[in-house]
Amino acid sequence: MSNWRLVADVGGTNVRFARASHDGTLAHVISYRSDSIASFAEALASYADTTGGLAGCCSAAIGAAGPVTDGRVVLTNRSDWTIDARDLSSQLSGMPVVIVNDLEAVAAALPHLGEGGVAPIGGHRRSTDARKPRIAINVGTGFGAALVFNAGGIWRTLPGEPGHMSLSAVTPEELELLGLGASIEDFLSGNGISRLHARIAGNAVAQDANGVFQSAGKDRHAAIAVDLFTDVLGRVAGDLALARGAWGGVYFCGSVAVGWSAIADQARFRASFERKGLLTQRMADVPVWIVQRPDVALYGLAMLSV
Repeated sequence: MSNWRLVADVGGTNVRFARASHDGTLAHVISYRSDSIASFAEALASYADTTGGLAGCCSAAIGAAGPVTDGRVVLTNRSDWTIDARDLSSQLSGMPVVIVNDLEAVAAALPHLGEGGVAPIGGHRRSTDARKPRIAINVGTGFGAALVFNAGGIWRTLPGEPGHMSLSAVTPEELELLGLGASIEDFLSGNGISRLHARIAGNAVAQDANGVFQSAGKDRHAAIAVDLFTDVLGRVAGDLALARGAWGGVYFCGSVAVGWSAIADQARFRASFERKGLLTQRMADVPVWIVQRPDVALYGLAMLSV
């Protein structure tokens, strides 16, 4: 394999490497526990040794779980890990290197995902214009989003930090359960659904998100929590689609989003997602998907413009 791209998905728990061809085909995919390795440079050296070196590598694209500033990132959950594009380029004989937020890596994959890599939420809708912007929304340990849009025939990504935006209650029930001053991430996350269920049930010990989702069919308190989570997720996702003009679709990823989508009232979600006053009819045409491709971040890095 020659003229391949080094791609790496760097999170607080795992770092995954692969060799990517120009069409996004991935080879030599290897994952390391980040807590067993002192630095990204050490992880890269181990990957190179395991796969026979970096001969034929022509570029590198790194997706990292943290805010990227001037080509440099400090991991949010591993502050001792810093990755700098300039330093990495020097180590790789001057080849082009780009570092993006990990959710940007997912966003970069969206225009290239076939329907085999996604499943519809709330009915099948497909945008008639393949160039329309799309937004990736992660619901997991935290809440994040990144946009992908077409500029002059090239797909570009734009990150954001919507999880730290203020979340407003719109019903008396929400006001009672959410209170005032909450952020979106305080509610739409693994810890958020756990705390919500515990508060509704009056439990001192909270179940994790999977436990809440799995018990929703038989536990009235869990069912109430999931319905409220669904309402708020639909409203927030619709707001983000409106704010970013993501008429090409909303794509959910993340462990909590996957667990929720398996048991959610999808019609209820769509109603909340579309309820946007004068733009309700337009929102009805915006497709919503759950990403099912497990290597979506590595694939997105393979397709990213460097």
